Amino acid sequence: MMGALREPLIAHSRDDCRECWGCFRHCPVKAIRVVDGASDVIQEKCVSCGLCVSECTAGGHLVRDDTPLVLELLKSRRPVVALMATEFVAALHPFTIPEVERALAALGFHSVESTLLGEEMVAQEYERIHAREDALFVMRSTCPVAVSFVQKYYPTLTPALAPVVPPYIAQARLIRQLYTEDVAIVYVSPCYARKDEVYDPQFAGAVDVAIDFTELKALIAGASVRSDRGMPSSPGACRPGLLKEISLTDGFPRQTLVSRDMTNQTVHVVRGLEQLDRLLSAMLSGETAPAIVDMLNCEGCIDGPAVNPGLSLFAKRNIESSARDLPGTTRVSTRSVLGVLPSIELVRSFTAQPVRVPRPSDNQVDAALAAGGFVSRADVLDCGACGYSTCVEHATAILGVDSTWTMCFPLQRRRLLHAEEALAAAETLDPLTGLWNRRAFASRLELETARHVRYGTPLSLMLLDIDAFGAVNDVLGEAGGDRVLKAVGEVFSAQLRSTDMVARFVADQFAILLPGVAKTAAFAVAEKLKDALRCADPMAAEGYTERGALSISVGIATAGEALRDAMVFLEAADAALHEAMAGGSDQVRLAPG
Repeated sequence: MMGALREPLIAHSRDDCRECWGCFRHCPVKAIRVVDGASDVIQEKCVSCGLCVSECTAGGHLVRDDTPLVLELLKSRRPVVALMATEFVAALHPFTIPEVERALAALGFHSVESTLLGEEMVAQEYERIHAREDALFVMRSTCPVAVSFVQKYYPTLTPALAPVVPPYIAQARLIRQLYTEDVAIVYVSPCYARKDEVYDPQFAGAVDVAIDFTELKALIAGASVRSDRGMPSSPGACRPGLLKEISLTDGFPRQTLVSRDMTNQTVHVVRGLEQLDRLLSAMLSGETAPAIVDMLNCEGCIDGPAVNPGLSLFAKRNIESSARDLPGTTRVSTRSVLGVLPSIELVRSFTAQPVRVPRPSDNQVDAALAAGGFVSRADVLDCGACGYSTCVEHATAILGVDSTWTMCFPLQRRRLLHAEEALAAAETLDPLTGLWNRRAFASRLELETARHVRYGTPLSLMLLDIDAFGAVNDVLGEAGGDRVLKAVGEVFSAQLRSTDMVARFVADQFAILLPGVAKTAAFAVAEKLKDALRCADPMAAEGYTERGALSISVGIATAGEALRDAMVFLEAADAALHEAMAGGSDQVRLAPG
């Protein structure tokens, strides 16, 4: 397996992606690119923190499934040892320890071990390093995510990484010395990064394969080993347990932190890559110079992405504490045990793996900013909505084809508003009645007026206003009034030719264009519309019969020598309408000319 070609640890699943791009915004090292609507993990930048996996509720980012390798080992003739990270009690809750052991036995595991002794051995080695008077600056190296971050993004600090193997490697080597048989070891990890770390050539032969706790849960569930009859409900017999004396989480010596004076800046404790980034940047700029850095990507391994992700950190700590404090449990000192164990090789080394990012010129960055709508660097927002701290950083990523301006929320919002304005300007239908709107009517009026001027064809324009429509709204309400307007529009459309144009002009006013119709015929059309509306009686259709049928006031203008301009033509019809409205309801007036 060490030399086998493996799939990437974390990959993007386009089928499950909802294109929210939360992974892009939350990735602490910007190892995800989004171009042309597709997301992709930039493997050379990725530090395997798994934040993209936990942030994506749709399953758009997937962790490589290594359970087939475990099943293959279980089918072999070699005894297989399950090496569990000490956080397994919280990770596999509500399984009890006896239930976990029985479940693993049912899967075919030969035995179950934890990494506790490995953590104690590693912590003891750290104690020796920290106690040396000639010790140089040293950084904790048990967290593979933090180590990868240093190697890739602060490569000059790589020599400061403590040259100590992670606890599970120490434990695996101890198992191989204590077991007489040629066992296979499956390490069950609280994080994803160790699934790749086990293949480091320095660890060759220690662990056969690593899976995370979510994969182990899937194996157990798939085997259906936890049934009402098959799994014990009682805690089972207590056995002697090892007392963790030297280490805190994942093999770091508690003495280093317990003896620390909070005002003493020789020891810095950082959790999370953002804090680590700030600390290392401050160190390189000379702002601080700690002797020891305790760095983890999570709040301890119990906070790892594969440790019961549905539970809070506080709940998981309570579960672990309750299991540790079970009554009747006998504790054995690990210091006394370590004294009789065989010697284990704990030394490792690290190599810098700098991420090489092309640095565009200032002119190129300025051009990219201009493409994003920023006139100059003084115009940038630096809002961080894209996932980058500054617009210049985002522009640099765009030049490196790691992003696009579609990820800039303020820019996309401006573009959306402009598109909405352009769309509104292009709209031709009234959304309420389905008739042509005023914009479309004005365009057609210009066209028909120009045709009249050139060819002398008759043309009439009619403006219609529903009499006392305010009272209709008062009686029927706004929704009822809208239904009446729609019904009136339908009545008008049914009475007109296909060559005529009826539009909702404004509020309760309608406009009708009658090509080829002279003044007398236009007057007849107006009377026809009045009669049709009276017969349809939209008010009665709404259940209101206390007042008479709807009536309309109509103003008509016919194109001629005095009315050859579209705007003048419209104003003449409007003046005729106002004259009709002033004369009382149900009136028709003709404009002069």
